[in-house]
Amino acid sequence: MQCAICENTCRIPENGTGICGMYTNNAGTQIEKYPDQYLVVVPSEIESMPMLHYNPGAKFLQICTIGCNFRCSGCVSWILTESVDSIEGALHKMNPEEIVARAREEGCSGIMFCFNEPAVSFFTFKRLAALAREQGLLVGCATNAYFTEQAFRELLTHIDFINIGIKGCTDETYAEFGAASAAPIFRNLRLGAESGVCTEVAAVYVKGCEREVLETARRVASISRDIPFQVMRFIPLGAADISLEPSIREAEILCEEIRKLLRYVYLFNSPGTPHLNTWCPECGELLVRRGFNGPMCAHVTEHADNGICGCGFRPPFAGAFETAGGAQVLGFNGGYKVIVSLESIRTVLAFLGEREPSVIASVLHRILETEFIEGLYQRTKQIDAWLDTVDYYAKLAGRTNEACELREYTEHHVSIIQGSAMGVERPSVYFSLGHPLIAVFGDKFECNLVEIAGGRCVNKELERDDAPGMTIREETLKRLNPDIILITGAMDYPAGDFHDFCLRRGLDIKAVREKRVYNLRPYNTAGRPDWILGLMRMANIIHPELFAFDMETIADDFYERFLGVKLSSARCVRSIAHPEVLGTYPADRTQKRC
Repeated sequence: MQCAICENTCRIPENGTGICGMYTNNAGTQIEKYPDQYLVVVPSEIESMPMLHYNPGAKFLQICTIGCNFRCSGCVSWILTESVDSIEGALHKMNPEEIVARAREEGCSGIMFCFNEPAVSFFTFKRLAALAREQGLLVGCATNAYFTEQAFRELLTHIDFINIGIKGCTDETYAEFGAASAAPIFRNLRLGAESGVCTEVAAVYVKGCEREVLETARRVASISRDIPFQVMRFIPLGAADISLEPSIREAEILCEEIRKLLRYVYLFNSPGTPHLNTWCPECGELLVRRGFNGPMCAHVTEHADNGICGCGFRPPFAGAFETAGGAQVLGFNGGYKVIVSLESIRTVLAFLGEREPSVIASVLHRILETEFIEGLYQRTKQIDAWLDTVDYYAKLAGRTNEACELREYTEHHVSIIQGSAMGVERPSVYFSLGHPLIAVFGDKFECNLVEIAGGRCVNKELERDDAPGMTIREETLKRLNPDIILITGAMDYPAGDFHDFCLRRGLDIKAVREKRVYNLRPYNTAGRPDWILGLMRMANIIHPELFAFDMETIADDFYERFLGVKLSSARCVRSIAHPEVLGTYPADRTQKRC
């Protein structure tokens, strides 16, 4: 039989599957492999889908299944799309009535399908969407839009809003992801925009592919200049090559070019950028201010009354602003942070030597059955609590001996650094979350590491609020006047760009004058077991008179000991525990280069 859902139009053999692996042929009937089964069901604000012009600030129930009909290098949801065999056991059955009831209990305006591709759970999503809308809930999804025309038209009858992820505009680009052509994407985009369904676009920006992103924007503009255009700065969170990541400055320059074509252009994955805000295209007034809230997520911090400009113009926002409803969920709840937390658990298991898919699925299932992830953020701020969390994973996986070895290694090196730094003069250290004016919360794990390495973390002097990250004023950074600045995160400024930003803004601070601004890449500082390497790197920076750790040698030895792979052999340390790097499955995807 031939599948009519996506443009791959796979011929599915009896008892077999197509490219996505999510449908089977049972006596000539196409059925889902995992009907009405979900991995994540969690309330979150709609900007974490992300949608920016639809009911801004409203709370929606965010759902996902597993699988995808594409194979994209660097996918933020790779644990759902590339590792199906290791997480299928973590799925839990929920019928449409249960999902709708959950949305109502949480006070959600509706339901949004994101994280993975709805085309691979088409029948499940249609059943849910139909019931949800009957019950007065709004429904939407994020999709790569590689549907057949017939299936996409059917989808549009079940939803109110949609985010279409566009990888590029050429057949060559789409061939890298296993698709035959880019044409169906733009056909379906036009259908969506003309159907009355609120439609936004998320376009991937890979370094070196500026012309293709601009051409994509031109094709979107030919449909409507008012379609919100989200530029997704490429972050190699899977096993992608780190050289494909453009800098924030490069992405902002590209956004300025796209603004000549489209009226509403936004930049994601870029802490501190003003390009997440909405400006009035008529007079230039700031209408909506948003902040970075994790991978592919944003958060409304302030807005003009109902988005109406002082000049009387209102951009095409659908629905009212609902930012007073407290939709934002902090910690590891809501948005793609949930997926990142699942990836971090799998990564810890990899460091403990666990590669068996059934065991990994069992651990994730038992964790998702509880409210463990909800408290994970608080439990991983101190070293002892973090090690206890690792012990918990190890107990679930039957890897207590390996956890003991990791604990001994970690505690040994912490004690060396702590002992050597005892009683020394402590230089002041400012820890930045990428952008110069985005501070890491002072109570977070990495700030506590600064203290262990013999520094005085000035972030602890800052008052935190409920906003994602902590945006500080230029005057505040001048007042802190740190001796040293450390830059962390998967979405950081290069040290040179950071330094130039400070000079352009007149931020005359000691660390900038003395050029003591440091990226901590490739060393991790939180979440994964290799944070111990980040601590050693900090110690070298903060007290070079005391510490001279040979980081390359130590890192290779550490990764080889706990993962069986050297750091120097991996393309990207962010994904060193990725199955492709570890050899769990073959590397069969090409790296996109334009």
